[in-house]
Amino acid sequence: MNARIEDAIDLARKNREQSVKALVDLVRIPSLTGEEGDAQVHLARVLTDAGADVDMQEPDIEKLFESFPHIAQYPTHWQHDLILPYAELPNYESLKDSGLENVLNYEQRPNVVGSFKGTGGGRSLILNGHIDTVTIEPKHEWTRDPFGAEIDEGLLYGRGASDMKGGLLAGLLAISYLKAAGVPLRGDVIVESVVNEEHAGNGTLDLVRRGITADGAIVLEPTNNKVAVSHPGGLYWQVTVPGRPRSPGARWQKGEQDGVSAIEKLPIVIGALLDLEKSYNEVTSDDPMEKGRSPFSLVIGKVTGGHYETVTASEAVLRGGAYFSPVTGDIDEVMDAMRKAMDEANANDPFLSEYPARLEFLHHDDATRQSPQIPLAVALSNVLKQNGESGDIIPGPFACDARHLVNQGNVPTVIFGPGTIGQAHKPDEHIDVEEFLICIEHLIAFIASWCNEEGPRSFKEAVHETLPA
Repeated sequence: MNARIEDAIDLARKNREQSVKALVDLVRIPSLTGEEGDAQVHLARVLTDAGADVDMQEPDIEKLFESFPHIAQYPTHWQHDLILPYAELPNYESLKDSGLENVLNYEQRPNVVGSFKGTGGGRSLILNGHIDTVTIEPKHEWTRDPFGAEIDEGLLYGRGASDMKGGLLAGLLAISYLKAAGVPLRGDVIVESVVNEEHAGNGTLDLVRRGITADGAIVLEPTNNKVAVSHPGGLYWQVTVPGRPRSPGARWQKGEQDGVSAIEKLPIVIGALLDLEKSYNEVTSDDPMEKGRSPFSLVIGKVTGGHYETVTASEAVLRGGAYFSPVTGDIDEVMDAMRKAMDEANANDPFLSEYPARLEFLHHDDATRQSPQIPLAVALSNVLKQNGESGDIIPGPFACDARHLVNQGNVPTVIFGPGTIGQAHKPDEHIDVEEFLICIEHLIAFIASWCNEEGPRSFKEAVHETLPA
């Protein structure tokens, strides 16, 4: 290893306490989705102190819908989450007409981009992470202060510790230590701290729209410091099931059923959705990255309905989500399959054929498919092996902003960071401090290696040359 790179790693090791303090400081700044401003100002200051050229801009939702009409989403806010359903696709006109622009917007929610200019001739790299976190509710289930950043037995507790302030800060600190140690880098390094990844992804998508690109990218989501390529797509959906309200004395009229509870019709809707899941999972794939994984995973997470115990429910609403493998099809095809399943369920029931259940979507993510042999993944895997790790390249288990960098930005991308997705969105979220610190060292070695290699290769070569048919 180059002596200067060793100096950067030694610097990181000597400053472990400072690195942990930096993470403590960041976790202590609440940055719930919709309220990211204070944390972004903090990170802009940290990037400036590290020598980056810093840019702060709020995502432009009108231009996002104009540039990416099939992928752009409504802005979300943790207090007003998933409140604007759509039957086909979300669009800017519907947002304006909804009257919700006062809460679904990006005012005082800027993306932060810190650029470290290289000397020229090397490969450039994006280090991407989202600053927003989900709610702390149910707060009563926390046994620690959600923003206390308490450390106990090597674990740092707090909302966003694993998802994903640990990864975002590991990337920022890695380039900071390289610069402080005077390690020359030929390629540019761009640190992106984005807003509204949770339930939207518009932060990263807006940076793609603005043309911010590189020869490779790392999305610093929690993977326990393993290299992941590709990831499933996702859908949040709801089905509104109608009924005909009648009291017990009026449910039957002259021997004919008149009162119909929407709750009675839920099994028909649920059966149609589960049948769709089963049909997808009966199809196998030869893609080695899909081995042992089900192509489609449907979650029915919430049901509401009815207003009074002694009247048939006039309406019931099912809400849930679905993850689908990148080999299942694109997002449009999956959404169409769900629409078809609901149309058939309605057609096969006398009441629903006249008063159909209504499928709407709340959010949709496209899947991402890349070869595990893209140069970026191989290079990072080799660095991990040199550092005594397995270097395994795995499929990503969750949807994230990598999809925008790959699908819309044509940037080869891996998912790699400290922490575990098992800690995301739950009470007492935490991260292993040692894993965070080791990640910084891995990234120091990788950034120096990647950015000092000649580049770039074409996206077509990098992503598709060994992709299974």
